[in-house]
Amino acid sequence: MASPRSNPSALRNSEPILETLKGFLGQADKVKVFEVASGTGEHAKYFCNYFAAASWEPTEFDESHMEDIKAHCKHLKNVKAPKVVDISKDISEWGFAPTHLGKYDVGICINMIHISPIECTYGLFRNMSKLLATGGLLFTYGPYAVDGVISPQSNIDFHNSLKQRDPRWGLRDVYQLKEMSEKEGMRLEMVLDMPSNNKTLVFRRLPPDSDTDS
Repeated sequence: MASPRSNPSALRNSEPILETLKGFLGQADKVKVFEVASGTGEHAKYFCNYFAAASWEPTEFDESHMEDIKAHCKHLKNVKAPKVVDISKDISEWGFAPTHLGKYDVGICINMIHISPIECTYGLFRNMSKLLATGGLLFTYGPYAVDGVISPQSNIDFHNSLKQRDPRWGLRDVYQLKEMSEKEGMRLEMVLDMPSNNKTLVFRRLPPDSDTDS
């Protein structure tokens, strides 16, 4: 059996992202996590070694990564079998029922928003509003524009290279994501600077009929 593939960026950013999660979740006894765009599964593996009581559900659009996720997480009893998910589609079209629909404490999406069509980001907020319990948190990680400005130059170059690969890709603006989340009953609560010119955005699922501006 071939060794599972590895993602160098996941190896680099797992520790700083874990430190961010620890700041919000602490030891987080029995926290229920739904991960979108799990890639090779190395984030799930890294995080679940710390959050040993978590129930972690990895999902990924690329079916070829299913075996990678299984291999990386095979010794972790708290990581469920990965599922193929096109996050741009509604939950009703996924072909399976999420284990804790409406009751997840945490959603995680790392390095997807800038390398996918905007429909995936719309779907992320639309579906997370149904997956998360009231008060649940969605963490997204990656490079972003802020108030229409991309910086530094390395992020500008990266944005341009993404556009060359696929015109539908590119760095999204934090304000645009804030507006998208509010339309789905969520609120951007915090923007955290991370290493290598990335950011973690923290969104909260609000109670029904809440005022997102309050």
